[in-house]
Amino acid sequence: MRDTTESERVELTPTPERAEPQQTDAPDQPREWVSPGVSPRKRLLTGLGVLAAALVFFTIALTQGASMLVSTIIGVVFIGCFVWYLRIVAPEPFTIRLDASGVMRVERGSEPVTIAWPGIAKIKEEQFKNGTSVSVTLYKRVGERGLHRAWVAYRDDLPRFDELVAALRADLPAGGAWVSETVHE
Repeated sequence: MRDTTESERVELTPTPERAEPQQTDAPDQPREWVSPGVSPRKRLLTGLGVLAAALVFFTIALTQGASMLVSTIIGVVFIGCFVWYLRIVAPEPFTIRLDASGVMRVERGSEPVTIAWPGIAKIKEEQFKNGTSVSVTLYKRVGERGLHRAWVAYRDDLPRFDELVAALRADLPAGGAWVSETVHE
């Protein structure tokens, strides 16, 4: 990973009045951003919440005189579906790597998605009204005119998110478009 000085950070920060990103050469040294996925603290708190929900089901069954078998089945189905839902929406750990060849995203248990710099059609950045970036979406070229969303990275899922946005903006080739959209107006 490359350390940057304060003056380099200032150069990479986009200015609002600049319509087009500056063309720079791809970096000589690869840079990586690693998403940890769901933190152990959040997993623990979620587990405690599921345990509390199970205790509520058990308490309701005892106080209402309902059959323990029926309440247990209802509780197991409810809690099992909730845990299944959490497994679906939980962000998987991933790594984004920028180097001279292009952009690579690797998710745990998946094949790496590598897009060469010339294959990037556009990058869309979503921002709040105050200018804080919320997400960045990378689109790759498919065929002559087609676009395909390759991946999305969100601020909450990635430490040093602003550095990733600045690096993508600085390294985007001349043929690629940078689109900024304001969300939640």
